[in-house]
Amino acid sequence: MKNISLASAILAASIVLAQPVAAETRTESVLGTVTRVDVLTSNIIRKTPTDERVCEIQDVPVYEQASNGEGNIGGLIVGGLIGSAIGNKLSDANGGGAAGAVAGALLGHEASKKGSKEIVGYRREEVCKIQRVVLEETIERIDGYRIEVEVDNRIVTLESQKDYENGQRIELSKRTTYSLK
Repeated sequence: MKNISLASAILAASIVLAQPVAAETRTESVLGTVTRVDVLTSNIIRKTPTDERVCEIQDVPVYEQASNGEGNIGGLIVGGLIGSAIGNKLSDANGGGAAGAVAGALLGHEASKKGSKEIVGYRREEVCKIQRVVLEETIERIDGYRIEVEVDNRIVTLESQKDYENGQRIELSKRTTYSLK
């Protein structure tokens, strides 16, 4: 049993040692020429609540006094009748109804002098109110730049936060790794 375990360990070690374990990486600076620049953007929608004055044209009623303000005989009579009925009900004494009629007539006359308003027409008028609205604004934001650079007779594509111009010479870092196959 010990021999089988020892043999397995030797076999495993030989497999591991047969694999390439060493590699070398070299880093150097090279010059390249920018051949193309694309701006990378995204859109943001900003929502801002605000109060806005909203106006519209509406028909507004025009009022006029129903009476001329001098009172009318109808108000005097109705007030007298109501006052007389109340006076007779509340008082058993003679003349209670007559006193109620006089008081009711005076009140009825005053009420009819005030008159009521009635609609005699309409006029067009601008009516405004304050309304809460949300304004939406689209903002274009620059997120970075995608540049193409000619280097070592090849075109490579890189992304950067810095803006470059076509034809600009830039320094790149080049890494080369060597390992056994």
